[in-house]
Amino acid sequence: MNRIDFLKQLLLGGALLFVPEHSSENVPKEAGEIRLSAPYIAGFQYYKGVEVEQMLKENDSLILKRESQNTHDCYAIEVFNGNNKLGYLPREENKVIARMMDQGIAVKARIIKINPEDHPYRKVKMKVFYEV
Repeated sequence: MNRIDFLKQLLLGGALLFVPEHSSENVPKEAGEIRLSAPYIAGFQYYKGVEVEQMLKENDSLILKRESQNTHDCYAIEVFNGNNKLGYLPREENKVIARMMDQGIAVKARIIKINPEDHPYRKVKMKVFYEV
């Protein structure tokens, strides 16, 4: 075996160490959550939040609905627990999330903290996320 053949064998053999055993296309990716925001529900005291407060629990799923026809905020996103409107996603947090929802991305929300003794605007904290 001459030097050139030896070097070819050495380089090709070493390159095989870096080839994955399975193609990345065949390996399923783990599902995860990408957190977009973790605000308190805005307007909780003005909607049915106070009425249904005792029924809410941490980890409850919330429903987000776009309200693009809102005269005060064209990026408005309503927050519901079942059929009960709890309030809105705060205006400071809603612009990017509203655009994502408008593009058909399924944005979800879940209660992460309830403070029954706190001020009405800091009673229910939620996380807003989408799954990958």
